[in-house]
Amino acid sequence: MKTVFMIAKKKHILKYERKMPEKEVLKMKSFVTNKGNKLVKTDKFKIKKISEKDKERIFEIIL
Repeated sequence: MKTVFMIAKKKHILKYERKMPEKEVLKMKSFVTNKGNKLVKTDKFKIKKISEKDKERIFEIIL
């Protein structure tokens, strides 16, 4: 189980070991990738598309 963010065609796998629901993503102010990078939300944050596979949920977003 994992959550993936696609930002400008680049794949960022989040550290959290679960498929995060959309409401939780909208509520959070920042995210940590599995490499330790911190992604901070801006005023332009928008979810373009959500796709779900067997063990992962992919959010295409504008950060």
